[in-house]
Amino acid sequence: MIALYTRNILETGTVTVTGTPDAGYPEARLYDRHISLYWKDTVTEAKVFQIDQGAANILAVDFLAIEKHNFNGKVMSWEYSDNNIDWTAAVIGWTQGDNNQIIKTLGAALTHQYWKVTVASIANPQCSEIFMSYGYEFDYIEKSPYSLTDQDNVVWVPSIGGLERSTKFGEERWVKGYEVYFTGTQRTNFESAMGDLDSYSKPFYLKDDEDNYGLCRLLQVPSKIFDGENYVAVDIKVIEEL
Repeated sequence: MIALYTRNILETGTVTVTGTPDAGYPEARLYDRHISLYWKDTVTEAKVFQIDQGAANILAVDFLAIEKHNFNGKVMSWEYSDNNIDWTAAVIGWTQGDNNQIIKTLGAALTHQYWKVTVASIANPQCSEIFMSYGYEFDYIEKSPYSLTDQDNVVWVPSIGGLERSTKFGEERWVKGYEVYFTGTQRTNFESAMGDLDSYSKPFYLKDDEDNYGLCRLLQVPSKIFDGENYVAVDIKVIEEL
């Protein structure tokens, strides 16, 4: 089973963050779908990242990702509300044990107007992405093994004598491919997921077959093979976004 998380309620709602961001590190960096561009703040205080979806545009949520933060050792929470007064924990509050990727998932999707992430008082906080979404799940065809490889970011330049030297422009990225097969609701869900990507222009989160989560983009437009009127096989190939 794989899952695609293709929308972020921070993009469609109103986002407020306590404090004042540093120049050049605006709050919009938290939801630009780039995990190497940072929001930063120099105020030492508890931080609240709140989203108001508005009464007319409430989307379901069952997933939270937080990337490239410095929240190690801080008490954190993820909560929701319908009136911005009474708050309920979406998951049990936790003390963050490192600065690695944070992933939280819910057993069932919830639809509430207000959501927030809180971090206990922290000096010089930073974070590159907060992504709250809904996951579309799909079964891949196990008889057709999925593909996994790396794509380098290196250019090799030969000298006149044939000696080659490499120039590394960045880290390698994983590339994964799956063939999914579906009908009915899953076919509709796939079309909805692709519609969230604004003509395939936006990165999204993938939960792979080993339950690893990563921001990625489509490496090619998914091809579709129709088996009869209602059954569709779709080839999905993605590349990691750094």
